[in-house]
Amino acid sequence: MSFERVSQKDIAARAGVHITTVSLALRDSPRLPEETRIRIRQMAEEMGYAPDPMLSALTAYRKSAKVSRYQGTLAWLNTILRPEPDNLGYKDGAMARCAELGYVLEEFRVADMPLPRISRVLRARNITGIFLPPQPGRLTHINFDWENFSAISFGYSLARPRLHVVTNAQYRSVHIAIRAMRARGYRRIGFATVQATDVRTDRNFSSGYLAEQRRYNEKYSVPMFIYDDVADARRKHFVKDFGLWYTAHKPDAVLSLDGEISGALADLGIQPETCGHASLMASPSGNLAGVYQNGPMIGRTAVDFLVGMIHRNERGIPSVPLYILVDSTWRDAPSLPDKRR
Repeated sequence: MSFERVSQKDIAARAGVHITTVSLALRDSPRLPEETRIRIRQMAEEMGYAPDPMLSALTAYRKSAKVSRYQGTLAWLNTILRPEPDNLGYKDGAMARCAELGYVLEEFRVADMPLPRISRVLRARNITGIFLPPQPGRLTHINFDWENFSAISFGYSLARPRLHVVTNAQYRSVHIAIRAMRARGYRRIGFATVQATDVRTDRNFSSGYLAEQRRYNEKYSVPMFIYDDVADARRKHFVKDFGLWYTAHKPDAVLSLDGEISGALADLGIQPETCGHASLMASPSGNLAGVYQNGPMIGRTAVDFLVGMIHRNERGIPSVPLYILVDSTWRDAPSLPDKRR
């Protein structure tokens, strides 16, 4: 049984408009009056219109096969008042993907101008897409006229508004790390972080660690070391308290979510042969073993999602935020010697 597919040309003929108008209406483009968009979409539904999947695939292929011309500018909204390096590589990945798609990524800093002025500048320049990198506070609230923009956030540190999120699969990262460490002969694996970081990551890493502990013999269980850096922001007692925890529980390896654990182990004279060390924020090179969060891939994924939002004219705070998770990759390094050898 065959049927004749309804085309955009058919809809244009019935509506008495150009086929380009139909195309814009079906994409809910703000270039058309809302009344026109609604009328044409209703007419398309009544006529039984459905996009041709083969034609859509061909269009996507043609777009990807040619060098993209300038498509527009996307905003990197930096709310951090002091300069900080992009250690996770989100911005590098985003810039690379923007270049491939024909977009320019431009940074706007709250340190240079207040949020209301940034909003006016973005609207004047027709910049509708915004990336929000991880926030400096534990749970940040940002007041902004989101209804005019498509936006996506990195990580869990933005409490309000609840935007779409792209981040590392943090819970799974701990699973990857613990199982890799056990495969290399470690059993009493401790977990170390600080309170502020645990909150900013929605406790995904510490939850993953507790879940992994339930999988194995109870005699290997080690209580977590979570230092209260809220009460002691300068960490005056950090090394001392970490040393007391280490002496009390004698882990044969430490999985950390804090950049100062390596220094604490060195200050206490603990060598990798005595206690291995792996990080949940390892770099793709260097002497520190652990999981590499694939930050550039997270940045690239964010660009693809945000561009899709712009094409679908999805603006404002979503009613149901989506969470896009990118897996980690394990890497060996001298800080975690293989005990099987």
